[in-house]
Amino acid sequence: MNGIIVGAGRIGYNLARSMVEKHDITLIDKDKETCNNINDLLDCYVIHGTGTNTRILEDANISKADFFVAATGNDEVNLLSSVYAKENGVEIIASRLNNIDHIEIFRKLGIHFINPETSAMRFIARSIVRPTAQSLVSLGQGDAEIIELKVKNKNLAFLPIHEIENNTNKFIIVTIYINDEAIIPTPDTELGYDDSIAVLVKREYITEVKQYFTENSLE
Repeated sequence: MNGIIVGAGRIGYNLARSMVEKHDITLIDKDKETCNNINDLLDCYVIHGTGTNTRILEDANISKADFFVAATGNDEVNLLSSVYAKENGVEIIASRLNNIDHIEIFRKLGIHFINPETSAMRFIARSIVRPTAQSLVSLGQGDAEIIELKVKNKNLAFLPIHEIENNTNKFIIVTIYINDEAIIPTPDTELGYDDSIAVLVKREYITEVKQYFTENSLE
């Protein structure tokens, strides 16, 4: 997959670093020194420029990108670049939202957003409420991935999370996407048909877990 990440700060850099081995990543940042440093550290295409410069985005082949992530500390840059990505047909778009006062405009424009501060608090709460998520990673010795999919198994509709997971050590439902916002579920949260979810799953069970959620009925 081809991906563009705007902003090479902590979030953008770490995201790029985690994806360069399997994906073709283009990283855009306004700081020239940062770009030079990343050129020495990561095997990806680095462009010096801003995410609101359409020429820069076109140089990054935005019309051919499979996903786009706006990860700068500036909501205006994130929003405008994400809108441009959407207009150019990019299917998967995620934007960092720094100021929660801007939530409504992101929603109105249909831009999926993640607020780092809120997400961090939710992750901490999630770890306290459901420590099995941490256990899953430990048991897998780091050999786990987060996958996103849509729920098509009608047998899972309106069941609480704890019944769906049923004490399994194969996967954990970590996020449900509702109205372009990432929701961290509790054990009693009910899963809906056609919900978009993120699942932390051991790599050896990825195919099995995908079938579990996407087949029309359990076998």
